[in-house]
Amino acid sequence: MKRFLILILFVIPVYAFSMTLPQLFQSAEATNTIFHIATLSLEQASMTYQMNMIQASIPIVNQGSVISAQIAYNTGLQTYQNNLKNYYSNILSSAFGVEIAKINLEIAQMNLDVSTMNYASTLALFNQSMASTISLQQASITVDTDQNSVKNASWNYNFALSNFTNTTGLKWNIDFTFPDLSTIPSSQTMWINNDPNVTLANLNLQNAKYNLEITPSNASQYTLKLAQMQVEQASLNLQNAILNSQNNYSSAIQKLRYDYENVLNSKANLDIAKNNLDFYTNAYNSGLISHSTYLSQYKIPYLNTELSYYNALQTYWNDLVSYLLSIGLKPEVVLK
Repeated sequence: MKRFLILILFVIPVYAFSMTLPQLFQSAEATNTIFHIATLSLEQASMTYQMNMIQASIPIVNQGSVISAQIAYNTGLQTYQNNLKNYYSNILSSAFGVEIAKINLEIAQMNLDVSTMNYASTLALFNQSMASTISLQQASITVDTDQNSVKNASWNYNFALSNFTNTTGLKWNIDFTFPDLSTIPSSQTMWINNDPNVTLANLNLQNAKYNLEITPSNASQYTLKLAQMQVEQASLNLQNAILNSQNNYSSAIQKLRYDYENVLNSKANLDIAKNNLDFYTNAYNSGLISHSTYLSQYKIPYLNTELSYYNALQTYWNDLVSYLLSIGLKPEVVLK
């Protein structure tokens, strides 16, 4: 028969001062490698663009070279925007990762508490010949499983803390606010104007028109027709790019609305669960319900509801930040 019942307890640190996610976005810029890569890619694209523009103006301005320089710059700008989105996504993932890992550790600890109490109760019954050997073995296996879950949850939590510090250069202490969607700018025009695919499609159309303009008047019908077809194709590509951008904007807005309502519903469920927990906490403190019942039927369900809330909030933040970047706005400015 196994001899154990040693509870594994982990202390979850609490810090005195906290910062919001927008404040974190600004603070983490100083040490985050992804952000540095993004700024370097933008600086490189800007330097290359300036050099190409200088070359295009010697000895006279060459419109084709100017357009090519603009295409190269916007391709570099697209890389910068992708890196910037990766930066914010990485920061959000590391911040929410700690909170979610912390809740999972609390749940794992409480499950172990419940299974340990259940084993002690089953053992007492077994010693009085009121519980079977199989029941005792099952209770023992459940404790072993829950002990392993606590160890794994503890590792995940410590890893999340370490990852957050490595990502941001800061100690974790975040105040997770819930931005009001009604305060967020909604502009299809801004979305399209900042869509790199639309910009590049427009530049390709300008380039095709320029190539048609410089086609010699005595060129073959084949050469002339080919240049005309390239203009027509570039024009159609631009129309498709604008249509796709409009569709992507509509999808992004609809996703944000869904996310926002989902967080509201999750928050409402969390409030109900908190009121329910407060009621049964009083009952538990008054000795009306057992510790095991309190944990398994009220405390753990509350933590699972809290977990659902933070998962929904993380999705909303991810999509909200991505949307703001897509319309050319900095999240820390809009959401401060």
